[in-house]
Amino acid sequence: MSWRRRKSNGSKILKGKAVGVTRFGASTDFGLRMLLSKYGLVAGRDVPVLQIGGMPEIASALSKRSIYAAPMSYPMAYVAEQAGIKMLANLAKEDIPFMHVGLTTTRTFLREHRSRAKALLRAYGRAVHYMHTRKEETKAIFARYTKVTDPGMLEGSLQYAYDFVEKVPLVKPKAFQVTLEQIALKNPKAKQAKPEDFFDNSLVQELVNEGFFTSLWGKTAS
Repeated sequence: MSWRRRKSNGSKILKGKAVGVTRFGASTDFGLRMLLSKYGLVAGRDVPVLQIGGMPEIASALSKRSIYAAPMSYPMAYVAEQAGIKMLANLAKEDIPFMHVGLTTTRTFLREHRSRAKALLRAYGRAVHYMHTRKEETKAIFARYTKVTDPGMLEGSLQYAYDFVEKVPLVKPKAFQVTLEQIALKNPKAKQAKPEDFFDNSLVQELVNEGFFTSLWGKTAS
Protein backbone atom coordinates (compact mmCIF):
# COMPACT_ATOMS: atom_id res chain seq x y z
CA MET A 1 0.00 0.00 0.00
CA SER A 2 1.11 3.57 -0.63
CA TRP A 3 0.47 6.19 1.99
CA ARG A 4 0.39 9.98 2.25
CA ARG A 5 -0.52 12.73 4.69
CA ARG A 6 -3.36 14.64 3.04
CA LYS A 7 -6.30 13.95 0.77
CA SER A 8 -5.74 14.30 -2.97
CA ASN A 9 -7.33 13.56 -6.35
CA GLY A 10 -4.99 10.69 -7.25
CA SER A 11 -1.39 9.62 -7.61
CA LYS A 12 -0.53 12.66 -9.77
CA ILE A 13 -0.30 14.62 -6.48
CA LEU A 14 3.07 12.89 -6.02
CA LYS A 15 4.71 14.78 -8.88
CA GLY A 16 7.76 16.58 -7.51
CA LYS A 17 7.31 15.05 -4.04
CA ALA A 18 9.92 12.75 -2.48
CA VAL A 19 8.73 9.21 -1.84
CA GLY A 20 10.46 6.39 0.02
CA VAL A 21 11.11 2.68 -0.53
CA THR A 22 12.84 0.10 1.63
CA ARG A 23 15.61 -0.75 -0.83
CA PHE A 24 16.10 -0.10 -4.54
CA GLY A 25 15.09 -3.26 -6.38
CA ALA A 26 12.89 -4.50 -3.53
CA SER A 27 9.18 -5.20 -3.96
CA THR A 28 8.36 -1.79 -2.45
CA ASP A 29 10.50 -0.11 -5.10
CA PHE A 30 9.01 -2.17 -7.92
CA GLY A 31 5.42 -1.65 -6.76
CA LEU A 32 5.89 2.09 -6.40
CA ARG A 33 7.45 2.43 -9.86
CA MET A 34 4.61 0.47 -11.43
CA LEU A 35 2.02 2.59 -9.65
CA LEU A 36 3.68 5.83 -10.79
CA SER A 37 3.93 4.51 -14.35
CA LYS A 38 0.23 3.68 -14.39
CA TYR A 39 -0.54 7.34 -13.67
CA GLY A 40 1.93 8.73 -16.19
CA LEU A 41 4.78 9.49 -13.80
CA VAL A 42 8.41 8.35 -14.08
CA ALA A 43 10.24 7.44 -10.86
CA GLY A 44 13.39 9.49 -10.47
CA ARG A 45 12.37 12.03 -13.10
CA ASP A 46 8.90 13.16 -12.00
CA VAL A 47 9.05 11.76 -8.46
CA PRO A 48 12.28 11.57 -6.40
CA VAL A 49 12.66 8.11 -4.84
CA LEU A 50 14.68 7.70 -1.63
CA GLN A 51 16.03 4.47 -0.16
CA ILE A 52 14.91 4.53 3.49
CA GLY A 53 15.38 1.10 5.07
CA GLY A 54 12.80 -1.09 6.80
CA MET A 55 9.13 -0.41 7.52
CA PRO A 56 9.83 1.23 10.92
CA GLU A 57 12.23 3.66 9.21
CA ILE A 58 9.65 4.43 6.53
CA ALA A 59 6.97 5.10 9.17
CA SER A 60 9.39 7.44 10.95
CA ALA A 61 10.26 9.28 7.71
CA LEU A 62 6.56 9.78 6.96
CA SER A 63 5.85 11.12 10.43
CA LYS A 64 8.78 13.57 10.13
CA ARG A 65 7.55 14.64 6.67
CA SER A 66 10.93 13.87 5.11
CA ILE A 67 9.03 11.88 2.48
CA TYR A 68 5.53 12.42 1.16
CA ALA A 69 4.51 8.81 0.51
CA ALA A 70 5.79 5.23 0.64
CA PRO A 71 4.58 1.68 0.06
CA MET A 72 3.75 0.01 3.37
CA SER A 73 2.40 -3.33 4.54
CA TYR A 74 0.67 -4.44 7.71
CA PRO A 75 1.10 -4.38 10.62
CA MET A 76 3.39 -1.33 10.22
CA ALA A 77 0.81 0.42 8.05
CA TYR A 78 -1.53 0.38 11.04
CA VAL A 79 1.07 2.25 13.08
CA ALA A 80 1.26 4.84 10.31
CA GLU A 81 -2.53 5.18 10.28
CA GLN A 82 -2.57 5.86 14.00
CA ALA A 83 -0.06 8.66 13.41
CA GLY A 84 -2.44 10.32 10.95
CA ILE A 85 -1.06 8.94 7.68
CA LYS A 86 -3.75 8.36 5.02
CA MET A 87 -3.94 5.83 2.21
CA LEU A 88 -3.30 7.08 -1.30
CA ALA A 89 -3.69 3.79 -3.16
CA ASN A 90 -4.22 0.12 -2.39
CA LEU A 91 -1.89 -1.72 -4.76
CA ALA A 92 -4.06 -4.84 -4.53
CA LYS A 93 -6.85 -2.91 -6.25
CA GLU A 94 -4.80 -1.09 -8.90
CA ASP A 95 -4.78 -3.98 -11.39
CA ILE A 96 -0.99 -4.03 -11.55
CA PRO A 97 0.25 -7.58 -12.27
CA PHE A 98 3.15 -8.59 -10.07
CA MET A 99 4.50 -11.85 -8.66
CA HIS A 100 5.26 -10.86 -5.08
CA VAL A 101 5.59 -14.19 -3.27
CA GLY A 102 5.43 -17.79 -4.44
CA LEU A 103 5.97 -21.40 -3.43
CA THR A 104 9.20 -22.69 -4.93
CA THR A 105 11.04 -25.97 -5.34
CA THR A 106 13.36 -27.66 -7.82
CA ARG A 107 12.43 -29.48 -11.02
CA THR A 108 14.10 -32.57 -9.55
CA PHE A 109 11.87 -32.53 -6.47
CA LEU A 110 8.75 -32.12 -8.62
CA ARG A 111 9.81 -35.01 -10.81
CA GLU A 112 10.70 -37.35 -7.93
CA HIS A 113 8.14 -36.26 -5.30
CA ARG A 114 5.21 -34.87 -7.28
CA SER A 115 2.56 -36.31 -4.96
CA ARG A 116 4.18 -34.65 -1.94
CA ALA A 117 4.31 -31.30 -3.70
CA LYS A 118 0.66 -31.67 -4.63
CA ALA A 119 -0.23 -32.51 -1.02
CA LEU A 120 1.50 -29.29 0.05
CA LEU A 121 -0.63 -27.29 -2.37
CA ARG A 122 -3.79 -28.94 -1.00
CA ALA A 123 -2.75 -27.97 2.52
CA TYR A 124 -2.00 -24.43 1.37
CA GLY A 125 -5.39 -24.18 -0.34
CA ARG A 126 -7.17 -25.36 2.81
CA ALA A 127 -5.20 -22.86 4.91
CA VAL A 128 -6.26 -19.97 2.66
CA HIS A 129 -9.88 -21.14 2.90
CA TYR A 130 -9.58 -21.35 6.70
CA MET A 131 -8.21 -17.81 6.79
CA HIS A 132 -11.27 -16.51 4.93
CA THR A 133 -13.88 -18.52 6.81
CA ARG A 134 -12.50 -18.60 10.38
CA LYS A 135 -11.58 -14.98 10.94
CA GLU A 136 -11.25 -14.90 14.72
CA GLU A 137 -9.34 -18.18 14.84
CA THR A 138 -6.99 -16.87 12.16
CA LYS A 139 -6.30 -13.70 14.11
CA ALA A 140 -5.47 -15.85 17.13
CA ILE A 141 -2.95 -17.76 15.01
CA PHE A 142 -1.46 -14.49 13.76
CA ALA A 143 -1.12 -13.29 17.35
CA ARG A 144 0.49 -16.53 18.48
CA TYR A 145 3.25 -16.53 15.89
CA THR A 146 3.85 -12.77 15.47
CA LYS A 147 3.39 -11.84 19.16
CA VAL A 148 1.18 -8.96 17.95
CA THR A 149 -1.81 -8.44 20.25
CA ASP A 150 -3.17 -5.05 19.15
CA PRO A 151 -6.68 -5.65 17.67
CA GLY A 152 -6.19 -3.01 14.99
CA MET A 153 -2.91 -4.51 13.82
CA LEU A 154 -4.41 -7.98 13.68
CA GLU A 155 -7.49 -6.81 11.80
CA GLY A 156 -5.39 -4.83 9.32
CA SER A 157 -2.98 -7.71 8.78
CA LEU A 158 -5.86 -10.06 8.04
CA GLN A 159 -7.40 -7.61 5.56
CA TYR A 160 -3.98 -7.24 3.93
CA ALA A 161 -3.92 -11.02 3.45
CA TYR A 162 -7.46 -10.99 2.04
CA ASP A 163 -6.37 -8.35 -0.49
CA PHE A 164 -3.23 -10.07 -1.73
CA VAL A 165 -3.54 -13.86 -1.22
CA GLU A 166 -5.36 -15.48 -4.12
CA LYS A 167 -7.82 -18.31 -3.55
CA VAL A 168 -6.46 -20.32 -6.49
CA PRO A 169 -2.67 -19.85 -6.60
CA LEU A 170 -2.16 -19.96 -10.36
CA VAL A 171 0.82 -17.91 -11.49
CA LYS A 172 -0.18 -15.39 -14.15
CA PRO A 173 2.24 -15.02 -17.10
CA LYS A 174 1.72 -11.25 -17.23
CA ALA A 175 2.86 -11.01 -13.59
CA PHE A 176 6.24 -12.40 -14.65
CA GLN A 177 6.30 -10.41 -17.87
CA VAL A 178 6.36 -7.05 -16.09
CA THR A 179 9.26 -8.30 -13.96
CA LEU A 180 11.18 -9.35 -17.07
CA GLU A 181 10.53 -5.95 -18.62
CA GLN A 182 12.01 -4.23 -15.59
CA ILE A 183 15.06 -6.51 -15.62
CA ALA A 184 15.51 -5.84 -19.35
CA LEU A 185 16.15 -2.18 -18.61
CA LYS A 186 19.54 -3.25 -17.22
CA ASN A 187 19.98 -6.69 -18.81
CA PRO A 188 18.89 -6.86 -22.47
CA LYS A 189 18.95 -10.69 -22.37
CA ALA A 190 15.72 -10.59 -20.34
CA LYS A 191 13.90 -9.43 -23.49
CA GLN A 192 14.39 -12.91 -24.94
CA ALA A 193 13.10 -14.75 -21.87
CA LYS A 194 9.58 -16.18 -21.72
CA PRO A 195 7.53 -15.89 -18.50
CA GLU A 196 6.49 -19.55 -18.77
CA ASP A 197 10.14 -20.60 -18.32
CA PHE A 198 10.03 -19.45 -14.72
CA PHE A 199 6.96 -21.15 -13.26
CA ASP A 200 4.98 -24.40 -13.34
CA ASN A 201 1.21 -24.22 -12.98
CA SER A 202 0.64 -27.91 -13.74
CA LEU A 203 0.04 -29.06 -10.15
CA VAL A 204 -2.39 -26.27 -9.35
CA GLN A 205 -4.14 -26.87 -12.67
CA GLU A 206 -4.52 -30.55 -11.78
CA LEU A 207 -6.21 -29.53 -8.53
CA VAL A 208 -8.48 -27.15 -10.46
CA ASN A 209 -9.42 -29.91 -12.91
CA GLU A 210 -10.10 -32.31 -10.04
CA GLY A 211 -12.51 -29.81 -8.49
CA PHE A 212 -10.43 -29.27 -5.34
CA PHE A 213 -10.85 -25.50 -5.18
CA THR A 214 -14.52 -25.71 -6.15
CA SER A 215 -15.03 -28.11 -3.23
CA LEU A 216 -13.66 -25.39 -0.93
CA TRP A 217 -15.12 -22.25 -2.45
CA GLY A 218 -17.96 -23.37 -4.66
CA LYS A 219 -18.47 -21.13 -7.69
CA THR A 220 -16.55 -18.29 -6.01
CA ALA A 221 -13.20 -20.03 -6.65
CA SER A 222 -11.23 -17.84 -9.05
